[in-house]
Amino acid sequence: AFPNEAVAQSAVPTLKVMRLQAGVLGTPAAGALFSSSQLLSSNLLLPDSFGVIHVGETFSAYLGVLNSSSELPVRGLSMVAQLQTPSRRILLPTALDARNNNNSSLREVAPGEGVDALISRRLEEVGQHILRVEVSYDSGGAKTLRKFYRFNVTNPLQITAQSVTRSGDATCLVSINVENIMDKQGVTGGAVAISSIGFDAADGLSAMEINVEDESDESNDPLQNIKQRQSAVELYDSTVILHPGDSYQYLFSVSAESEAAALRGIACGDELGKAVVVFQKTMGELGKIYSSPVMCPPTSFLKEDGTQNSKFVINASGLSVDVAA
Repeated sequence: AFPNEAVAQSAVPTLKVMRLQAGVLGTPAAGALFSSSQLLSSNLLLPDSFGVIHVGETFSAYLGVLNSSSELPVRGLSMVAQLQTPSRRILLPTALDARNNNNSSLREVAPGEGVDALISRRLEEVGQHILRVEVSYDSGGAKTLRKFYRFNVTNPLQITAQSVTRSGDATCLVSINVENIMDKQGVTGGAVAISSIGFDAADGLSAMEINVEDESDESNDPLQNIKQRQSAVELYDSTVILHPGDSYQYLFSVSAESEAAALRGIACGDELGKAVVVFQKTMGELGKIYSSPVMCPPTSFLKEDGTQNSKFVINASGLSVDVAA
C-alpha cells in the first residue's frame, strides 16, 4: 500500500458571499422615490453588487460554503470573517468560527451539501472597507481559502452646528443643520426621510429641542392639546424629507442638568454633546449618524460700533473668583 492512501482527502470548498440588502424599484431613477416626475413600478430589482452603503447603516452579509464534489466531503471546515475599516480591523463572529467555539465548529460537509452563516456590523467610518473571509479545511494538512471584497462607505448626510449661542452662564442654544449630500459625492442616491433627531448631551448637561411651531399651536384647553390620530397623508406631510441638496435646521437648548453643574456653569471650550440623526432611505433601510462634538463658544457682546468683543477673563476652574476692576 502507498503511504498517502491513509491520508484522509478533502474536497475543495466553494465560498459564496452576498450582501443582504433591500431591492430597488424598477424605474429609470430607482433612488428617486419621492420625485413627482417618476412613476413607481411594482417590480423590484435585486442588487447585483454590494451597492451603495452609507455611514450609520448596518452592513449584513450571507456567507455560504458549498461542497460541489460528488464524492469527497469537506473535512475540518472553519470560517473566519473580518471587516477592515480605514482605521482598524474588526472580527465578525460567525457560527462557523472554530476559535470562538472551542473547535466545536470544525465540521464535515458531505458531498453536494453546504453550510452558511450571517454577519452584521453597523458602519461608523467613511472610506474604503474590506470584508476578509478565510475558509480553513483539512486535506492531508491545514489548507486555507481567502477572498476579499472591497466596498466604499459614504456619508449620506452632513450634520453641522450652524451656530452656537450662549444664553446665560449655564445654557447654550445650538442650531443644527442637516443636509442631504449624496449628489455631491457622485453617489447614486435619492431622498432621505428623517425619522428622529436628538442631541446627545455631555455628562452633566441635558438637551431639549425647541420647536417654535408646536409652542405657537398650544391652547389653554387641555382637550385641544391631546395628540390626535394622524392619517397617512398627514404623517407624510409632517415627516422631514430631504432630497439631494436639501437641508433642514433644528434648534436645541443645552443646559446644566445638576445643581452643581449649574453652579459651575458652562465654560468656553466645554463639550456640549453631539447631534444624532436616525434616517430612512428609499426602501425603509434604517441608519443612525452622529455629528462631530459641539463646543461651547466664548461669551461675547456688541461694542458701540456694532462689532463683537469676546476678550474676557474666563474662569474655567469651577470655583468662584472675586475680580477687582
